[in-house]
Amino acid sequence: MKHSTHGACRKSPSGFTLIEVLVAVAMALLLMTAVYSAIDMHWRYKSAGQMELQRGQVARAVYSQLSIDIRSVQFAAPDPEEAAELEDDEAATDEEDGEDLAADIDADDLLQTQSLGVFGTSTRLTLHVNKPVPPRSFNRVGGDDEESDLVLMESEQRSVTWFLADLGGGDLEGQAAARFVDDPAMIAAGLVDNDSALDGPLGLARSEVDRLAGDIDAPAETDSALADVAEFLAPEIDSLVFRYFDGVDWQDEWDSEALGAVPTAIEITIGFVPPSPDDILQATASDAIPTSYRFVVALPVAEAMLSEEDL
Repeated sequence: MKHSTHGACRKSPSGFTLIEVLVAVAMALLLMTAVYSAIDMHWRYKSAGQMELQRGQVARAVYSQLSIDIRSVQFAAPDPEEAAELEDDEAATDEEDGEDLAADIDADDLLQTQSLGVFGTSTRLTLHVNKPVPPRSFNRVGGDDEESDLVLMESEQRSVTWFLADLGGGDLEGQAAARFVDDPAMIAAGLVDNDSALDGPLGLARSEVDRLAGDIDAPAETDSALADVAEFLAPEIDSLVFRYFDGVDWQDEWDSEALGAVPTAIEITIGFVPPSPDDILQATASDAIPTSYRFVVALPVAEAMLSEEDL
């Protein structure tokens, strides 16, 4: 007897259907897209956090140095009687012999006649400070014996100026920026760029000079002298704003010589260069990165200002 094996030999089809393959591929793509988006978001915010940390470090360093300079300000309100006597003496000397006037004024007299305190605008701050003289400022002269005299090569009276180096700024700002742009070391380090120098400020700068290094004919605090010794501190900073508190209101300018006092506090606001529009952080994490920092430094030598009504 013959048995038909046709039905028994048939097997169920093996593998996946086309629909199953397409569904699996679609799910894999969705999973990979989700994983990529998560990694990309994590990387962007991690980069934003690093930028925020770097800006915070720069801001703290600037605040630390500014605080030292501001709290080192020296100021003594001028005595009206002594000022009147000095003017009378100068007038009398001018009448007798004007040519010998400069020769009769020594360093101490020059220091007293020059202004002390705080002088600033909204974009530039000049501080007359008193700082200890470092050991390198002394030099032994008069021989090699132990009794040789010590001559002070630098004084404790310093003039410190904070500003933004900018080719389109004032004399000091422009001269300092021109010197930075031509400095091979700064160009090699990538701190300055000749192309970007024309678009705005190069960055934060600071100058410090010895106030007693000059004389009446050649003062030490000229714009050219300050530009020659300017230090380039932070190319990341492209805005700098100062304000001065008189005890009641904030002022945009301050002149200790005219006001007869120093401000109670000084407000400093620094702004950082924004990311490029093509920067990938700009689209995702720009709001998470601080663009400016503000801090206020009080002056320990400040006293209450008297208005005309109080006098």
